[in-house]
Amino acid sequence: MSVNLKYYVLLFISLFAFSQIKSQDIHFSSLNFNPMFTNPSYTAFMNSKFRVSSIYRNQWSTVSKGYNTFLASVEYQPYLSSNSRSGIGVGLMFVNDVAGTLSYGEQDIGLSLSYFLALNRDKNSYISIGVSAKKDTWGYNSSNADFNREGIYDDDIRYEDLSTYSFASGLSFQYSPTNDKQFQLGVAMFNINEPYLSYFESKNSVDKIHRRYSLNASYMFATTESFSLKPQLLINQQYKYNEFIIGTDFIFNLTDAIFTSQIFSMGVYLRNTESIILSPKYKYNNFLIGLSYDVNVSKLSKVSNTYGGLELWLSYSFDPIYKYKNKNTKIPCPIF
Repeated sequence: MSVNLKYYVLLFISLFAFSQIKSQDIHFSSLNFNPMFTNPSYTAFMNSKFRVSSIYRNQWSTVSKGYNTFLASVEYQPYLSSNSRSGIGVGLMFVNDVAGTLSYGEQDIGLSLSYFLALNRDKNSYISIGVSAKKDTWGYNSSNADFNREGIYDDDIRYEDLSTYSFASGLSFQYSPTNDKQFQLGVAMFNINEPYLSYFESKNSVDKIHRRYSLNASYMFATTESFSLKPQLLINQQYKYNEFIIGTDFIFNLTDAIFTSQIFSMGVYLRNTESIILSPKYKYNNFLIGLSYDVNVSKLSKVSNTYGGLELWLSYSFDPIYKYKNKNTKIPCPIF
């Protein structure tokens, strides 16, 4: 890559917030770390009453200061029928995302609600609907900016933080004909109201955050008692931008003990034609830890040194100590 092209890449990352580009939502490479983030209908669709999760992502650190994203969430199941045929889920999510030398980014706080229902007496198929609402606060460090260059002037730039509100909805279906097979399909729409966002004072510069349409699908099946495969697909479409992730998890059951669960999984995915994603995961009972690493194979690999993004995530599910045990039925949730 030439020196001039490198300069423009750096300039874009530093000033992208103030160019008239269409906003894109935050995304992660880890497909399984937080189902609620993928689709609000998955909120608290689980075997436990509570789940807490967090993830940290660092991307493009070799260019400027890169992108740094942190997400934390908690999910709660306030209602589950005695036969586990229906339930309600509630989730709270916080996101902090900053990028570049301006530390431009957003701080989000959102609330999700879901309702799930078994479609038959065997409770091997469920349908779930969900909605979410969030407030986004957008800001940047103006002390690191020089707006007198590139034709952008101080009197046309807003220096205060901006706030937007957005809404999302989702629908999902899960079918588990046997204990070692499971199919999931979900669709969701984000930014339904397409909130406006602009740091320019002039009205003709106002931009909006476009709707994002998402589809996810997976099918997990066992080939032996200790080994399973889980092909997965995730498609996101927002304005004229598309994200297509496809791959497979290779799942190994490390123990056959009744009261102890140890599972290791290695996921290998391809995002568009830009990166290869490697994602090892380890589950011990209700504790889950995972890592995702993007190997950049796009034309920008010379600038990034093939480094795209690194993610580390943790998740823990639990029940309150007063909860009665030995339920006859449980929701057949996926291992990962």
